[in-house]
Amino acid sequence: MRLARFCLVACAVSMTVVSSAAAAVWSVEPLNLPGPLTELRQVGPSVYLRAGEWVRLEPCAGGLCRTAAAPPKRQTARDGIPHGFMAVGANDIEQAWYARPTDRYGHGVLGDRIEAGALVVVDDGERFSHRLGGQHVFEDLTPRIADLDGDGADEVVVIRSGLRSGAALAVYGIANGSLSEVAATRPIGRSNRWLNVAGIADYTGDGRPDIATVVTPHIGGRLEFWTLDGGRLRRADAARGFSNHAIGSTELGLSATADIDGDGVVDLALPDAGRTALRLVSARGGRIVDLANVPVGGRISTAIGVVMLGSRPVFVFGLDNGDAVAVSGAK
Repeated sequence: MRLARFCLVACAVSMTVVSSAAAAVWSVEPLNLPGPLTELRQVGPSVYLRAGEWVRLEPCAGGLCRTAAAPPKRQTARDGIPHGFMAVGANDIEQAWYARPTDRYGHGVLGDRIEAGALVVVDDGERFSHRLGGQHVFEDLTPRIADLDGDGADEVVVIRSGLRSGAALAVYGIANGSLSEVAATRPIGRSNRWLNVAGIADYTGDGRPDIATVVTPHIGGRLEFWTLDGGRLRRADAARGFSNHAIGSTELGLSATADIDGDGVVDLALPDAGRTALRLVSARGGRIVDLANVPVGGRISTAIGVVMLGSRPVFVFGLDNGDAVAVSGAK
């Protein structure tokens, strides 16, 4: 069944912005789905939408088409935390998940008051675990596996919170037969203050992966880009006015990565602080530059998916009223 074509110049909501590459017209269009959109999942290049039933969006002549299809089932661990899923890697670290559920923090920002007291990874078939002390938790749902320093060995990116000091970005790896911290940022500095990872990719264009985070996404969030360099996390740039999470939600994927301006370096799409507009930003050269700020007619509430129409990204997501929309641009 085919979805309505996207218009690229004149729509119900449109705006013109100037990027470093060229002038672009950005449009917002509703998607015709079987029911209210309640969940979105990106699996590789495919975007799956749950609107009563699951459908998959695919590029086709003139726009996007939908087919009835469900995403692959996500893996869970027997000793994992509620709402948590297992990350699956492609290199030496095969799996990673959060274990040892605990209620010692009680922040409750991710849907309940249960957080994780331990990180578990499987590396070349061997299980490793790192257990936190009583003053910290992993305030996160699914770890992220990536080779951050280009040495061929994976690291695990997590969100670790102190009961008094709040959240910090932390990186763990296997060394000398144990799972231990590789590097971490300073914690926010206050209890019940959190951050969320927005993406891991080479956003600065220097050939190394960067970690994008939004610090305090519920109160004027600050977007930051971090790189693992010489065993330390170094910040490239920061800018305020972003969010990528709604309080109490288990959905952490309110962001998407794609080359938006066609310069060969990937960019980031994520909501503004009020989640009523989609902000498109570049961090090429280590400097955050706004490419567009597109009002979307509601509050973004689902994960953000991206479908490529040739070299052009189309961002798809749901609003708090159940509507699904697509944001696309034309050069």
